[in-house]
Amino acid sequence: MLSFPQLERRLMGLIADLDGDLWAQILQEVNPPKSLGPVGAIHDLIFRDAKALAGYVPDIRAIIRKTSAKDLSQAEVASLIVIRGYFNLLARFPVVLLTIPEHGDNEKLIDLYNGFRQILVELDEYLALTKAEE
Repeated sequence: MLSFPQLERRLMGLIADLDGDLWAQILQEVNPPKSLGPVGAIHDLIFRDAKALAGYVPDIRAIIRKTSAKDLSQAEVASLIVIRGYFNLLARFPVVLLTIPEHGDNEKLIDLYNGFRQILVELDEYLALTKAEE
């Protein structure tokens, strides 16, 4: 079973090299305002990146279920805050995509956003318990 610090390290590894060479190649083509590069590919990457992070939600919920908020060390709370920050940041990706007219009614994006919104609520509630126990 993972702990919050272990999960934080995994997420840092994921975020440190999202899409690797593919993203580096796309960035070569982006030169605003002259060129936005392959817009469709950029949208796909954003969706995939947000989905990749969302794949860690079961791990978060498992840690929360097995660990009392009052038993977390300061290091574990710090890792939890970082994890919540990652989810808060990446929750913006599906929101941005949903503001683009051709994606506005995309059920997969809507579901992804709703999943981010739900896990953020759960993380906020759990964090509140860590502070209430101080």
